[in-house]
Amino acid sequence: MPFSTQDELMLKQRGLNVNAVLKQIHQFVHDTHPSRLDRPCIVGDGILALSPTECISYSRYYEESKSAISIQKFVPSSGAASRMFKHLYNYNTENVSELTEEFILRFDHFPFKAEVETRMSAAGLDLEALRAENNWSAIFDFILGSHGLNYDDQLKGLVVFHRYAEEISTAFDEHLMEATAYAKQGDGRCRLHFTLAPQHVERVKNYLENRVSQFEYDQFEISFSTQDPSTDTLALTPSNEPFRDRSGSIVFRPSGHGALIHNLQRLSADVIFIKNIDNVTVRKNLSDTVFYKQILGGVLLKLRTTVFDLLNRLDSDDGALDEALDFIQTWFQPGLSLGMSREQMVQYAKLRLDRPLRVCGMVRNEGEPGGGPFWVRMSGGYISKQIVERSQVDNSDPAQMKILSSSTHFNPVDLACSIRNRNGENYHLDEFIDYTAGFVTEKFQQGSVLKALEWPGLWNGAMALWNTVFIEVPVSTFNPVKTVNDLLRPGHQS
Repeated sequence: MPFSTQDELMLKQRGLNVNAVLKQIHQFVHDTHPSRLDRPCIVGDGILALSPTECISYSRYYEESKSAISIQKFVPSSGAASRMFKHLYNYNTENVSELTEEFILRFDHFPFKAEVETRMSAAGLDLEALRAENNWSAIFDFILGSHGLNYDDQLKGLVVFHRYAEEISTAFDEHLMEATAYAKQGDGRCRLHFTLAPQHVERVKNYLENRVSQFEYDQFEISFSTQDPSTDTLALTPSNEPFRDRSGSIVFRPSGHGALIHNLQRLSADVIFIKNIDNVTVRKNLSDTVFYKQILGGVLLKLRTTVFDLLNRLDSDDGALDEALDFIQTWFQPGLSLGMSREQMVQYAKLRLDRPLRVCGMVRNEGEPGGGPFWVRMSGGYISKQIVERSQVDNSDPAQMKILSSSTHFNPVDLACSIRNRNGENYHLDEFIDYTAGFVTEKFQQGSVLKALEWPGLWNGAMALWNTVFIEVPVSTFNPVKTVNDLLRPGHQS
């Protein structure tokens, strides 16, 4: 597979070299394969349903521990608002979709309605007159276009999500509010980290600098990062050669949210909460969200304390091995290989315990699209708790699809994570990625078919070798906004 001097220079500018690219191609062409589902995780078999007493205990433990730990909230935030409004594009009065019809009939309930009216008035337009004339094309054009709200070229996080008596609020605003409720450190700081596309960093930075000044009693430390160009993946031809554009240059593509594992690696905190930008709720409903974040954090801290204690004792305390093996099988990994010597079992226990830890909230499946919790048969033959997307499963295998469809719970992207070892140093997170869980999809570009390669998803294969615990949380903590009509749901209506 020849590379020219110009190719090598381009790779160097991206922080890559020929060997790294060849390794990447080999991983995707030869090592990527569908996840092998063993069975869904259910309550009592992979998912823990806590009693009310346990919930209160873990919540209190987290609150009592906060003064001695560092906390950070990690929010992937690069999503475009245009996807929310796609059913409003190319509006046709002769063929109105159900979503568009709902948007029109319930327009008064959208939080940005007043802003549309105000801006239209300033532009010499009359919203109510347009509605009376049934001129929704003009209204949609104003919502989406640069002469109006410009939601066609806006970040999802900057769309007005909620309206209160005295103010309107975006998803970014609600994440700030949430952070004050459960992610405030003992020193009073609320630390948040947002991942963005490079062109949006300055806009969001300016917006948040203005917003945090309105929180009179809270101190924020906000940081940003972008996806590293070195994580972009090479586009391939159907014959697995580098795909080139019309100028002959190698084509790279963003490699999906799994590349954000490198952004997570650079954070420094004892507890990191991960949540998507669009999963927020109105403030009157925030109590459930806060309570269950405290619970996830409490479970994480208790487990971490036990892990560190066992690791410290394994070399010298004979009783620690039995405790460690029992702990591992209860919380993380069932089963134990037979025929190991005691020394080998000690090494096994250390290997299983000494890795990043995540506690993941799981909600009852009510038909939302996305991944779920499963027991997965890994390449070494053992089974492991994983979050698996539909696209990771072989859809030509009826048995696998039956297991997929029998899932009782859904992944809302609600994680509490510990990425530090017992010495206070960050683990090398790239050592805990299951690279076989990557994606290969076909795309059409410049009149040709290409193979697009994506790294394993952030909470899927990128965290596959972490120690994982699934906790059932109520659906009230999950309020995503995939289409603008989701803002009509109770979780977004104030």
